[in-house]
Amino acid sequence: MVNQAKRTSDYFEMSCFNYIVRFYELNGYELEVKNLQAGKYRYKCSPAGIQSNFSHFEATIEIENKKKSFEIQHNLAAQSSQDEKIFTTPDISIINKGKVKYTTEYYSTKTRFSYVENKDLMTFCEVKQFNPFPELLFNFIGVLNELKFEYMTDDGVKHDTDHIAPSLLISGKPNKQTSAIKESLEGRYCINIIYDLFYNATFTFSKGNINELRKTGKKPNR
Repeated sequence: MVNQAKRTSDYFEMSCFNYIVRFYELNGYELEVKNLQAGKYRYKCSPAGIQSNFSHFEATIEIENKKKSFEIQHNLAAQSSQDEKIFTTPDISIINKGKVKYTTEYYSTKTRFSYVENKDLMTFCEVKQFNPFPELLFNFIGVLNELKFEYMTDDGVKHDTDHIAPSLLISGKPNKQTSAIKESLEGRYCINIIYDLFYNATFTFSKGNINELRKTGKKPNR
């Protein structure tokens, strides 16, 4: 039963990763798979392991005749925006191309550690296979403050390329209380809180609805 629950959670996380890839594709980026393992895409469904042993996507867009590329990474440790010595691992990260770093100085065991510096982290997503509840939503704001405190303003940070705002992707349906919390938090911060993705992900990340999701540096469409 535990293994089945873990498998379901991993499948949901992989699906959400794919929907973030789709977000960039629908926003005009060219997507390319990188670092296949034995000819297959290898997802990284836990913080364990180093990035070079797993696959990722490269997203490229042309702005004013210049191409800019980013990577969509899975379970990559990210440096805090408050303290350069500490790290946490969001489920999905959008980073500047080629900026995954490695060190043996992080763990006392000298185990190799892969991470991205905060300056190269554009945005991130957390994936939760739960029905939403208040503490889950407020905990996400703590992660936002730690990783991208500058997004805790109404306008967020404007980039010259479109990025999804930091997002909490939740499988379950909201109730009256969690719907009210979502509305309040999205009104205060540059974020998306997205519910009911088990059933509505295809609709939410469709071509007709993708612009309803908030992007960094832009007011919500409501």
